Amino acid sequence: MMETRIQKTLRQWFPEAFTSRELDVEMSDYEILRQFAAYARELIEINAENRKEPFKIIFLLYSKGSLFEKNAIENEFLSLLSHDESAHTIKQHLEMMPEQLRAVYLKTILEN
Repeated sequence: MMETRIQKTLRQWFPEAFTSRELDVEMSDYEILRQFAAYARELIEINAENRKEPFKIIFLLYSKGSLFEKNAIENEFLSLLSHDESAHTIKQHLEMMPEQLRAVYLKTILEN
């Protein structure tokens, strides 16, 4: 099975996010994005220096993505992040995102 653009990009930029299942090329974009969202949440929780990086890469994938890729990013990555939002965390998360991704994230929150 060919590696998709989402899989290749995320594994290339964030190999540490996929160490446990690095060899599993059978993962779908949805599974990859779900795992990547968990990794991004972890970076936020520990206040890692590179906590904004996942959002930059997700935005690049989203902005140049097909409808399928955009849906996958909204339904998995953004949706997973939005599940346990509070008034406090939403502001923090929005500040980490590129401006153009914020509207998409807010739409995801409102739809869930």
